[in-house]
Amino acid sequence: MKWVAWVLALTLIVVFGIPIGIITMGAVAVAPAVAEQIRQDPCSAYDTAISTLSATSSTSSSSFELPKWGTPRHQSLSSPAQSIPAGVKSLYVAAAGRYNIPWQLLAGIGMAETRHGRNNRTSSAGAQGLMQFMPGTFRAYGVDGNGDGTKDIHNDADSIFSAANYLVRSGVKSGKTGVIKALWAYNRSITYRNDVLYYAWSYAGKAGVVVDGDDPEDCIPVDGDLPAFDDTCAPSHSGAERGLKATAIHGLRCVKQAFPAITSMGGRRSSSSSTCSFSDHCTGLAVDFMIPKWNTRAGNAYGWRVAHWVQAHAKELHVKYIIWDVKKWNPSAGQRWRPYRHPYGNSNPTLAHKNHVHVSFYAH
Repeated sequence: MKWVAWVLALTLIVVFGIPIGIITMGAVAVAPAVAEQIRQDPCSAYDTAISTLSATSSTSSSSFELPKWGTPRHQSLSSPAQSIPAGVKSLYVAAAGRYNIPWQLLAGIGMAETRHGRNNRTSSAGAQGLMQFMPGTFRAYGVDGNGDGTKDIHNDADSIFSAANYLVRSGVKSGKTGVIKALWAYNRSITYRNDVLYYAWSYAGKAGVVVDGDDPEDCIPVDGDLPAFDDTCAPSHSGAERGLKATAIHGLRCVKQAFPAITSMGGRRSSSSSTCSFSDHCTGLAVDFMIPKWNTRAGNAYGWRVAHWVQAHAKELHVKYIIWDVKKWNPSAGQRWRPYRHPYGNSNPTLAHKNHVHVSFYAH
């Protein structure tokens, strides 16, 4: 009934601030189901193989500007963009060329939905294929992507070309607002839209790094540019924030935002701890960032990336000192990293700070 549709539209405008022009109320309500959030990325850190393509154009002749991602995001906060299998990327590029849209946008959807087919199973809602179409949506918008005369929801080429067709049919070419409208049609979720755009810009080399999704043991680079500093530093949703002073909370959030592969952190300790005589943890002014695969060469290098990033932004983060890998950097004593020895000795990786980067903060 039309009155129901208008009530829904009014609700979306009032609650979410969605412009009326973005809301699509077609007669066939067959948009793909809201994607299940992909489980945590198997990689433990970053790969430096970042695409150099611009997010404002595809490999075709089109000139196509994508809007930047916004907030809130969800999936992309903990799962960075993964590398794209060569065969799948060729399909993204081919479909983008046919429909004259950026391949990075298709890649962003493919990452958000199935990690480019790595998690390619039917969702609990019934969405299927690499680009996670509901059967009804695929019947309405599916195309034969590989030219074999059939439209198969489980065929990667058909799924990707159908996604491109659906985006175009949903108005994706109508400027930045058209992109937002098309992604809303594809999946009615604001966080999903922002995740897709973040991934798209990542594949263009203009946002987050791209991790190696095929070999979790080889995900952490030993060199490469450090992440940019973004002082927005959204809440980490980590229990480690509890009891921390404001500067330490800000530092925790900023490090976590720059290095989302860090999933475990330690914050304030009880005032009865035996380390309180020399530890800033007891006053809520220190955070331990646990380094994934710390006992591998790549893990150690990743820990140094974290330590060097914190060192580079010590002023903005109100850093007092850093301890990592049996070394300590204390700017009040000079800029050199010096050997470190824990008051209880360096008899294990925790005391020696080989498995975590410790950062102490000033209160102001």
